[in-house]
Amino acid sequence: MVEYGPIQMIAIGFPDIEKLDGALLKEIFQLSEARLIRVLGLLAVVKDEKGKIASVQITELSDEDRVKLGAAVGALIGFGAAGGEGAIAGAQAGAERAAQKDFGLTRNQINDIAKNIPNKTAAGLLLIEHLWAKKFKEIAMNKHGVVLANSFISPLELVELGSELADGARAAEKALDQYELQGGPCG
Repeated sequence: MVEYGPIQMIAIGFPDIEKLDGALLKEIFQLSEARLIRVLGLLAVVKDEKGKIASVQITELSDEDRVKLGAAVGALIGFGAAGGEGAIAGAQAGAERAAQKDFGLTRNQINDIAKNIPNKTAAGLLLIEHLWAKKFKEIAMNKHGVVLANSFISPLELVELGSELADGARAAEKALDQYELQGGPCG
């Protein structure tokens, strides 16, 4: 059985705190209650008009789940750094740090993030596990599937693609016009 579904980190800036009304948090909680996602970590930072910082961190992980995830993350990082031996050492280190609750962002790190955002703005960091994709991932792994690409496509990327396609079409038309002016293949 697959232990974790795909994990994604999302960072969002909010240039106007006046527009924040809790709707986004409500949606996150509804997705979680529907068991579509699990919130591994959520950090919300708000900076008021005077520069005063308020923040909150949330996780749905139990202490046991934190240790398991810490071990898994540590093992993968360790494997990348030093192969099999690194994976073992990384798993132990990750589990120990999670057991000691030495994870997440410190108050100083949160303040560093907050000092880089303007007054009257907010930022959110969200680390989620896609629970809806766990079975899909398990089936693919059982069939020896290999991920060839994994990406979200944003509307801006589609606009950029359209621009590139238009540039390519104009270049092709220009080349065809030039080709025809020269009389084609025998010209």
